Amino acid sequence: MSNTRNSSTAKRGNPGSQGASRSRRGPRFGAFSVVTIVRNEAGRLPGLLESLAPFRSLGGEVVVLDTGSADNTSEIAGQAGCVVARRPRQFERALTQAQATAIHRAFARGGEGPLVRAGDRVFNIAAARNAADGLARNDFILGVDASDRFEAFDLPQIEARIKEGDPAILPFETRRLHRGRWVLELRDYFHDRRRAAWFGRAHNYVAGRKGGSPSEKTLLPRDCLRVTHYTESTKDRGYQITGLALDVLESPSLVHRRLVLGAELTARGFHQSALALFEGLDRPDIHASVRSSALSMASNCLRATGADSGEAADLLFRAMRRDPSHRHPFLNLARISLRRGDFQGAVSLATAALAIPPRVTFSQLEENLRDGPHAVLYWALLWLGRKAEAAEHFRLCREARPDSSIYLEHSRFFPGSTTDL
Repeated sequence: MSNTRNSSTAKRGNPGSQGASRSRRGPRFGAFSVVTIVRNEAGRLPGLLESLAPFRSLGGEVVVLDTGSADNTSEIAGQAGCVVARRPRQFERALTQAQATAIHRAFARGGEGPLVRAGDRVFNIAAARNAADGLARNDFILGVDASDRFEAFDLPQIEARIKEGDPAILPFETRRLHRGRWVLELRDYFHDRRRAAWFGRAHNYVAGRKGGSPSEKTLLPRDCLRVTHYTESTKDRGYQITGLALDVLESPSLVHRRLVLGAELTARGFHQSALALFEGLDRPDIHASVRSSALSMASNCLRATGADSGEAADLLFRAMRRDPSHRHPFLNLARISLRRGDFQGAVSLATAALAIPPRVTFSQLEENLRDGPHAVLYWALLWLGRKAEAAEHFRLCREARPDSSIYLEHSRFFPGSTTDL
């Protein structure tokens, strides 16, 4: 037997309707609901649902809001017993000429552009996610993407933390594959919809509802909840620049929106425009960690434009001074020293990076928190003739990434290094 959430066009039990179909069979896990928005995800949604099998077997609710698929995404979700609703084009708009002009004037630098064009798609992800949250039967919502896979999902522990701590937001670690490299970041997608909501047209985030009390956050440990996300490289994500740019124009004080907009501009080759955004974030009124991240990203932009490595290094030194608790600037400086042949400098900087406790913050390359410092150290120490020390760092690299083709190639410098792997 099924029941459909009321809607003027809803049909009972039909996943293709404008309403939501819901299964009442079996026991119900009632601590939280898993909610996702999708569009043409027939190839990826089954993987997500499979990784949610333990949750679904307990009657856990999975809500799927289809924003306009042309494939059988909704049918797959419906057959798996998900709550399904279809709302095509409800959250989409076309960028106006006035908006495109405003974005170009505000952010284009160095003759770059057009960054966006009139008629470009603007998809309001936060509005879609908030609408999907509203379809769930539980107030605690775990937001996911169709490309997510659950690697750790301790339901009893999560339920206990919800009941004991009564947090508004439960951040958790995500491992994201982006352009062939693994990135670690904290997601705030697990939240109490009564006290927190989604914001941002693109690269959306969760924060306390406006006018409400400050949101309490309780970080979930890695063995409790951990997600791997596989970025779909073939999808057109041009709407992310338009959405972020509009968000920044409307709320200039949202410094993290500026940081992410700079990253999107960098990814699309608008390096001068991104550089201006990053350097504009190096201000005393902005948090030190944001300033450090912005300067590190600015250094990458300079290198991409072919600027002298000394200029890029200067920005990294500034990033180190702004917030010495981040490994990234130390490691990038170590890599610059390595390329210059300054092996002792590379050793000193990589050793300093290694002394900083690894921590996942806004977004970090996984290698920087694990084998990155050791990779610089074994290569620099090898050139300095300190082979025994180099071998130990190489061993740690091989343990961290035994499938690395670079480490496999370099194993010829360390006979016997692959014996125990």
